[in-house]
Amino acid sequence: MKSATVFFAWVLSVLLSTHAHAGAATGGATEVTQLMNNTELMEQVGQAIETTSNTLMTAEATMQQLRNLPDALLKEALGGLPIEKVEKLAQAYRVMNKAATVYRDASQVLRKAQSDSVKLNITPSELLKYKAEAAQKYGDVYKQTYEQEQAKLARLADVSKDVQKQAETVKSIDSNVGGIQFLASQNLKLQVILSEMSDSIATANANAAMAMEVAKDSEAKAAQSSAATLDKLRAARGDAKATIQLPAEVKIVK
Repeated sequence: MKSATVFFAWVLSVLLSTHAHAGAATGGATEVTQLMNNTELMEQVGQAIETTSNTLMTAEATMQQLRNLPDALLKEALGGLPIEKVEKLAQAYRVMNKAATVYRDASQVLRKAQSDSVKLNITPSELLKYKAEAAQKYGDVYKQTYEQEQAKLARLADVSKDVQKQAETVKSIDSNVGGIQFLASQNLKLQVILSEMSDSIATANANAAMAMEVAKDSEAKAAQSSAATLDKLRAARGDAKATIQLPAEVKIVK
């Protein structure tokens, strides 16, 4: 909580000093709305995953029962049942059951970004810029929090690919499975959005790193300039050794 308060104060000070407070009240409102829409899509896909997962739970239970049957009884119990399809449905259940949490975690990251943008009256892209700069400049908890948020979105990007694969498999076996049609179509849209987010984050990180290097270079040049100026002053005084004598060290010439 303390780090968040300090971050808000820092961002506000930057905004006030640069007079860049255009924010979400103008053109940024569209960007905030887009973020809200993306967040809702992510949450809807997550809910569809839960719906599909609950439906597929039967397949997982069926597979558990079949695994416990002796070979002789297994053949009799199947009675022509395509066990490979049941196994695929069970595998889809296992993937989606774990994926639901990943979608929730990522949507919380976007919800917080949306809330912070509104509180600071800036666009989400400006918020991303400031977060990346704070992580570079101050490190510590700023960097840790920022990297955790990025990790959750990156994790979702990976998991969503596996979810899409499983969704297509389930749809090919039984297109009437609850939520599968919506899941298969909307998850594709979400993957495009996640790719765009990844590009934006990469750009913000690169810009922040570059700005940090420029700042360090400027500080180094300023230090060199100050040293050069001081050397000239010392030379002008004929004090080449630049030794500052304390009163006790000063010799009195009689």
